Amino acid sequence: MDTRLLWLAGGAFAIGTGTLIITGILPDLSTGLRVSVDTAGWLITIFALAYAVGSPVLSTVFGTVDRKLVLAGAMTVFGLANLGAALATDFTSVMVARVVMALAAGVYMPAANAVAVALVPPERRGRAIALVTGGMTVALILGVPFGTAIVGFGGWHLAFLLVALFSALALAGLLVKLPSGLPRGTNSLRERLAVARRSDILLALATTMLWTTGAFTLYTYIAPFLAAHAGITGPWLGAALIVSGIGSALGNQIGGIASDRFGPERTLVVVLTVLALSLIAASLVAVTLPPATAIFVIPVVMLVWSGAGWAGHPSQMSRLAAMAPDAAVVALSLNASALYLGIAAGAALGQQTLRLGDTAWLGFVGAACEVLALAVLFVAMRRRKPTRRTLEVEPLQQTAQPVR
Repeated sequence: MDTRLLWLAGGAFAIGTGTLIITGILPDLSTGLRVSVDTAGWLITIFALAYAVGSPVLSTVFGTVDRKLVLAGAMTVFGLANLGAALATDFTSVMVARVVMALAAGVYMPAANAVAVALVPPERRGRAIALVTGGMTVALILGVPFGTAIVGFGGWHLAFLLVALFSALALAGLLVKLPSGLPRGTNSLRERLAVARRSDILLALATTMLWTTGAFTLYTYIAPFLAAHAGITGPWLGAALIVSGIGSALGNQIGGIASDRFGPERTLVVVLTVLALSLIAASLVAVTLPPATAIFVIPVVMLVWSGAGWAGHPSQMSRLAAMAPDAAVVALSLNASALYLGIAAGAALGQQTLRLGDTAWLGFVGAACEVLALAVLFVAMRRRKPTRRTLEVEPLQQTAQPVR
């Protein structure tokens, strides 16, 4: 294994922790910043929007800059933004810090994947990308739960300080281990827009956005949901998030295997169906069972829900790479933007659900988004020309297997 990839993954771990740690500390932020829980949820919405819009633009702007400098600079800015959030005393300052974090993350992740490809021989590129993006999955299992747990010992400021520390460690590794003169970006913003205008790509991106919207309608407010309906708070909240992270890691692996064996579209149909049913189950448990009983059932639902939420990503990346084999990197970067737009939309939809109803309804609303994602997927499958099915097979097999 090329140890340089581990430091790229370390940066992804810091970014994954910083991106999603808000979900675990939302009640603490709400109290500490003197805003409502649904208002605090804007910290996730604004991050996702800034990432979705800023990533393709800034990645193009910095495309001709040395990759090592880009990675080190992005990680430096990300760490400083977390330090700024830790020192902030008002909601507006934390919001500004989150925007800066998102822009830095949107520069780092595409560059890290590009560098991972450049550092290894062609036959190991898929595994290199999987290792780097695996840092995000590890963040769900370790970073987010640990950051959530330490808040109970010193307040929400500690969570941002922890991410700043992770960022500093990753930065040190990048500076020491990465060589200079790595290949630079080649895709222009016009090329990205040309791919985005294709109807088949747009339908695929809409599927990504809708299924992420549904998942994050509940996940954004998972802390108040678990507290209200299962009595899960404090250290137990961290334990519940570990269960969710394990489900995500398992789902990602199972989804890749299923995509190779049964095809990406069949896999997505099953994944989205399971995701919708698990979200419905979460809300049904919340409205029918007392917290003393729900505390044993909801973690199981979370395991299935998290697994399904991540199981579709290998299939979707395989689909997009097959649709645009000559511009796969562009298609996958657009998919990342669609994913973050879905996170933003899910956080906003969850916020409105809380304002108009109760946390118990979050799963039902999220499930409705998954049904819409299924509908878009079926439309795309019906519109696909028969001749394209054959064309998809070979690129699909070449792309899906190594990425897994």
